[in-house]
Amino acid sequence: MSVPRRRRTAIAALLVLLAGALLLALTPAAPGAVRLAGVSLLWWYAGLVAPVLATGIAVVCLVRRRG
Repeated sequence: MSVPRRRRTAIAALLVLLAGALLLALTPAAPGAVRLAGVSLLWWYAGLVAPVLATGIAVVCLVRRRG
């Protein structure tokens, strides 16, 4: 896969992560308000899951680009 194509794929993946937070916040029936361990699902996603995945995506793209 070429570098520009990998970059576009990484950008699309990061935008999907952002859209996931919006979907949790704006979807009817409020799935983002569901509580896990006393904290809302939206907080878990926006505060932990999405940043970890975004970091992983960025690291993978940087490592592949140099290699």
